[in-house]
Parts: sequence; structure tokens; C-alpha cells
Amino acid sequence: MLATRTITNSYQDFQLLELSKLLHTEGRGPFMVVQEGCAPDDSSSRHCSFVLTHRGTWLHYYLYLALPENVRRVAMFDTVADVFARAEAMPARVKVEDAMSLQELLRAEGFEPGAEDEQGRALLDDLRRRHPGELPPKLELKP
Repeated sequence: MLATRTITNSYQDFQLLELSKLLHTEGRGPFMVVQEGCAPDDSSSRHCSFVLTHRGTWLHYYLYLALPENVRRVAMFDTVADVFARAEAMPARVKVEDAMSLQELLRAEGFEPGAEDEQGRALLDDLRRRHPGELPPKLELKP
């Protein structure tokens, strides 16, 4: 079993993803802040990936990907300055919007981004690269 740590609100633990690099677009941004670990209130200490929202709360990565494309802006920052402003205003206590496990989410939602969801596919592929063997294989797209 993978030893894991509890996520924090410390900017030193944040990982910055530049989405233009994942989507192969021109310019810089938008940006996402991700963090690996377990939710503070998870007694099972399940290792997960989380994304930071504009509210200063954390959202399970898979739950974020399951959101409709137009709602995902809740965790996208236009500039690095916006990320730093959010980081400076973080409360001491970590709040996770929902620490639902991957298996629960897949069972409940049957999650896989649609073929037209380019951003969702790029983010899921990036997560699979960072966590080889931990995530379910790609599902075949249905026409």
C-alpha cells in the first residue's frame, strides 16, 4: 500500500498545471493547482488527487472531471498571480468539498469524459501519466 500524507493549504505542497501545455494551445494559462494525498477527514487514508477551487477548498480530481465543461472554471485560474492571491488567502484548516473515492464515483457516475470534451480528456490523460497503474484503463468511446 502506498504511504500517503494529508493534503495541506500550504503553497509549498501545491503543483501548478498549465493547461495550455496539456491542450497544446498558444499563450499561457489557464492554470490549475493540484495536490496529491488524502483528505484530512478520510479515516481510510485513501491516496487521491485534488484540485483547488476559487473558494479555497479542495475538490477530488475525478469529481472535478465529472463536472460539465462550463462549470470547471471553478478550479481554473487565469494567471499565476491569481493562484498566488488565492494561496495567500488560504485558511489554516483544509476543507475538501467531497472526498468521494474513485471507485464510488465510477460506480455512481460511470465516469469517462465524452469524445468532444478535449480538456477533460487531456486532464485525465495527464493524471494517468502521473499515476500509472493506479487508474482504470481508458474506456472505449461509444459513437
